[in-house]
Amino acid sequence: MSKYDRSVELHCPTCGGVQFEFDDNDEAVPVECAGCGLNISRSDLVAANGENIEAHVEQITNEATADMMKQLKDAFRGNNFIKFK
Repeated sequence: MSKYDRSVELHCPTCGGVQFEFDDNDEAVPVECAGCGLNISRSDLVAANGENIEAHVEQITNEATADMMKQLKDAFRGNNFIKFK
């Protein structure tokens, strides 16, 4: 499963920066963009990066599906009764 682990880089919705200052211990404290100084909550930052996150999820889904189909085809190779499209 580590093959499908990804890190998604979050971008500031104002300037597009990727560096943020935040407190690791308290998730309720807003993060601050190092580029423009925007203060935004973590949940709003994740919501603003929804398209980027969804694109990564779609990519992982496609890779996992292709790998599972390959494993199934390999498992039933030589069997004349089971066919995959």
